[in-house]
Amino acid sequence: MSYGASFLGQIPTQTLRPYRGPADTLALMSKNALGPDGEQSILVRRFTEWVTGQAWPKCYLSEILAIRNMAVQPSPTMPWVPILKYSNDNRHVEFCKTPSRIVKEIMQNGYSVVDCDDVSTLLAAMLLTIGREVELVAMGFSPRSLSHVAVRAKEPKSGQWILLDGVAGPREREAAGKAVELLIRSLD
Repeated sequence: MSYGASFLGQIPTQTLRPYRGPADTLALMSKNALGPDGEQSILVRRFTEWVTGQAWPKCYLSEILAIRNMAVQPSPTMPWVPILKYSNDNRHVEFCKTPSRIVKEIMQNGYSVVDCDDVSTLLAAMLLTIGREVELVAMGFSPRSLSHVAVRAKEPKSGQWILLDGVAGPREREAAGKAVELLIRSLD
C-alpha cells in the first residue's frame, strides 16, 4: 500500500512478512546492504563521501572510524537530535530500512529513526562503498536469544577487524564482551 504526501512526508511502500528469526533478518540485511539501495546506490556513496571527506587519503582506519562516529553524532541540521535516533522495532514485526531510505530521511528530516539492524545495514553499505570487507554480527546476551546486530570491518593495512555498533556507540566493546552467542554473516 502506498500513501500520498502528508505532514508525515511521503510514506514509502512497505512489504510485511513474518519474523523468521535472526538468520533470515541477516539475509535481508545483506540483500539491502549489497543491492541497488545499498552499496550500488550513488546516494549512499555520496553520503559516505560526505562522512569520510575529512579523512586523510589512504588512511583506511580513519575512514572506518568516520563512518562509525557518524552513527553517534548529532543531526547536521538539528543538533539536539541524533542523526540516527534509536528506537525499538514493533513488537511482532521486523522492519529493515534500506540504506538509501535512511539517507533520504536524513536529507529530508535531518535524522532517521532506526533500530540496530537499520544502523548496521547502513554502516555495512557505507563500508562496502569504500572497499572494506564487512561482516554482520548478530549477538545474543543469553543462550539462544540473538537480539542485537552490529558490523565488523576489516582494516586492510593491519588486517584487524573493527567492530562498529551504532547503538552501543563508544560502549561497543563492552556490549560485545557481554555476548554469549554470535552469528556472523560475511558480505563477501
